[in-house]
Amino acid sequence: MRRQDVGRGLKVLAVLVVVLFVQTTFGNDLRVNETAPDLMLLLATCAGFVAGPDQGALVGFVSGLAADLFLQNTPFGLSALAYCLAGFVVGWARANFVRPRLLLAPVAAAGGTAFGATLFVVIGYVVGEQQLVAPGKRWLVELVSVEALYAAIFSLPVVVLMGWALRQSSMTSATLATSSSSGLLELPPRRRTPLGARSRRRRRPRARVR
Repeated sequence: MRRQDVGRGLKVLAVLVVVLFVQTTFGNDLRVNETAPDLMLLLATCAGFVAGPDQGALVGFVSGLAADLFLQNTPFGLSALAYCLAGFVVGWARANFVRPRLLLAPVAAAGGTAFGATLFVVIGYVVGEQQLVAPGKRWLVELVSVEALYAAIFSLPVVVLMGWALRQSSMTSATLATSSSSGLLELPPRRRTPLGARSRRRRRPRARVR
């Protein structure tokens, strides 16, 4: 294992511990209709947005395992599977369809969180966790909407943290900084005029009239 990979893994672990601390201390108290933000799922989507599908899936699996440690009524590994798939899908979409602009992070985080939360409920229902769908479709829509909104709100600092932790990946922190300054607009590159064309554009000296 290369030294860069070890350093990157330690940074990702540090970010995960910090976010897990925030989630368990006061994140669970930020409830709207009994729904709290899922910051561990947000880690997965932001990792996919920053570094692509492989890193998104890996971070999603680890953050999902950490989330499963605090869940008592669902099978262990359910969050890991859902978050892994969510991180992969966001990373795949980022690699194939979307340029990694910092101002697009709230959209990617909201979409990935909505996808991951829906996957969690659907996969849980498939494996026999009937209590996940007992409240009805309206509850599921409210759950997904609230968590997606929270993800959009908290996405920017998490993306910056993941960019710092995964800066050796395909998207560097310099790219994030450039994206934040340029926003959604990208100016076309300045075209250089060939030397011959510039010479032809020069004004010819006028002949002196005696």
